[in-house]
Amino acid sequence: MASRVSYSKQRDFLLNNDNLYQNVIYLAWPVVIQSLLQVSIGTIDMKMVGSLGVDAISAVGSGRNVVMIIMVLVIGISTGTTAMVARSIGKGDREGASISAGQSFFLCLLAAAFMVPLGLLTNTKVLQLLGVGENVLSLAQGYMTVFFITIPLFLLNFIARAIFQGAGDTKTPLLIDILMNIVNVVFNYVFIFGFWIFPELGVMGAAIGTAISRFVGASIGWGALLSGRFVLHVNLSHMIKPKWEQSKQIIKIGIPAALQGLTRNASTFFIFAILARTMMAEAAVPAFVIGTNLNQYALMPGLAIGTAAATLSGMNIGAKKLERAEKSGKVCTILGAILMASFSALAVVFSEPLIKFFLDQPNGDVLRIGKAYLFIIALSEPFHGMTIIYSRTMQGAGYTKYPFVITVICWLFIKVTLSYLLALVFNLQSTGVWIAISVSTIISGLMTYYLFKRGTWKYVKLESQKQGA
Repeated sequence: MASRVSYSKQRDFLLNNDNLYQNVIYLAWPVVIQSLLQVSIGTIDMKMVGSLGVDAISAVGSGRNVVMIIMVLVIGISTGTTAMVARSIGKGDREGASISAGQSFFLCLLAAAFMVPLGLLTNTKVLQLLGVGENVLSLAQGYMTVFFITIPLFLLNFIARAIFQGAGDTKTPLLIDILMNIVNVVFNYVFIFGFWIFPELGVMGAAIGTAISRFVGASIGWGALLSGRFVLHVNLSHMIKPKWEQSKQIIKIGIPAALQGLTRNASTFFIFAILARTMMAEAAVPAFVIGTNLNQYALMPGLAIGTAAATLSGMNIGAKKLERAEKSGKVCTILGAILMASFSALAVVFSEPLIKFFLDQPNGDVLRIGKAYLFIIALSEPFHGMTIIYSRTMQGAGYTKYPFVITVICWLFIKVTLSYLLALVFNLQSTGVWIAISVSTIISGLMTYYLFKRGTWKYVKLESQKQGA
């Protein structure tokens, strides 16, 4: 009964509170801390790996580029699930929310059955396409082998988090992540450097430590959803028995979002490949890896507020409060753009000590190129915030097709083409890549704003989520 009272109060607060900024902060602050923890753990991981040398940094960076391509599956399932769960909660349909959440579990198992063998078979070829050296390739292969074997944990952990967030509960995933991060740091240290009976595994050890933490997170997350003691109770039968109408609706919403994620990650993949072919690739690649890691701190508040935007959008549209859904998107974007610009400016101001933190020994070229990256990227960060949060607002409503089209135009065609031209044709090298990224980000922000203002995203119709529909 306590969980139902909590559910009712929280739903009423999110749908009827007059202060939208208060709603956004209520949903976003746990996600901000959660994101901060995740990025901090990534930084600690990179620091541990960095003690093994620059090649180790490049190996983990290469592996993470491949991981981000795999993320399209997670993005697709989680976006569809968040929209379905949030709309059901907005309508007061708890069973519909349980069905959508349960079907996301079922879809994760199907996706993992496909991705594990495919990843293991194509691991080496995909890494070779990045153009990395033999030593980096050897290190990255072990890292990626562990990742592909444990893909089910990767998927289930991420989806459990998305379900809680779609239901308006952002605090429970935070608590789970705190425990996960502690486990991650401990086991990364154990397996990277060796301890007691455990051997020193270097780069592969970082992947093993992360896999163990995901096992912990997935187990606790789904256990909590099944327990009935939290904002959403997922029925076990909804997880193991396929309900194709709901699954198809999740996929229908999720496919454009997944392709949007694929486009973003593919563009990063191509950027990585272009940098590997510049004259100072041995410095540009680790500078990009380090700079991207530092830029995650600027992305962190935008992604967190984007999560709040998707939840508020879906719940308000489910409750037929269309004007409130649009206002919540605007409020979220204002906050997100300001915070992202502020964090990015701090990274520029403290760029030298931050970059040096990752380097086992001084490297002037990596420092110089990394500082240029952080400065040029910071110029477009408010527009990046617009893209992320307006897109997430529309995705929370189930409107995913046209945000995907914008991403294809800006991230794939403009960013990659301009990077190639500026870096290799006009010989601006890595600086040309940074300029191309910033220009494409500005264009993406403006196009996404125009799409949001059109307002057609508020009228997306979803299939009935009632059992047996």
